[in-house]
Amino acid sequence: MNIRRRLQPGMRVKKFHNGGKGPGHPHMDEEKLKRGVSAVESASGTLMMNPHSTATGLYGQLYSEIDQELYMDNVSREEFRDSIPLQEDVWEKRMSGDISGVPGLRKNAQDLTDEYSGQLGDKWNYSPDEVAAISNFLGRQGARNYFAAVRDNKKYTPPGMNKTVEQYLKEYREATNE
Repeated sequence: MNIRRRLQPGMRVKKFHNGGKGPGHPHMDEEKLKRGVSAVESASGTLMMNPHSTATGLYGQLYSEIDQELYMDNVSREEFRDSIPLQEDVWEKRMSGDISGVPGLRKNAQDLTDEYSGQLGDKWNYSPDEVAAISNFLGRQGARNYFAAVRDNKKYTPPGMNKTVEQYLKEYREATNE
């Protein structure tokens, strides 16, 4: 039986990154993710080197943790800061999981949503791009620890001199809702 629904004005269609096959997950808006992470991590390009860590460039990539295979053996932190194409290349590798030992943000968003949305129930109020942003901010395990703390009604404090996750998300949401 072939059932087709015609869209009426005002009806919305959910997009799925897997073409709508299987259970699917809502599509992640990667441009929104880049815009939001850039706003929080580098004040949209005005703070390209964090004085408290090795976070460098538009997306606050940790220069100290970027694999040597990703050009860093021949590129200084200052050169990385000044090269938007190189930052974009590293960001895409971060998205896709092409940095050794670091799961990609796309995979993290999917896996963490699968793992925690059911556990958090009504407390789950995160879009796929927000989950990816949290994962970029805290790392995969840090994001898991954060969502577990939300589930368990416990306080989570990011390590180092960082914003709280709530502060990070507030700035992220402000930047992406403009």
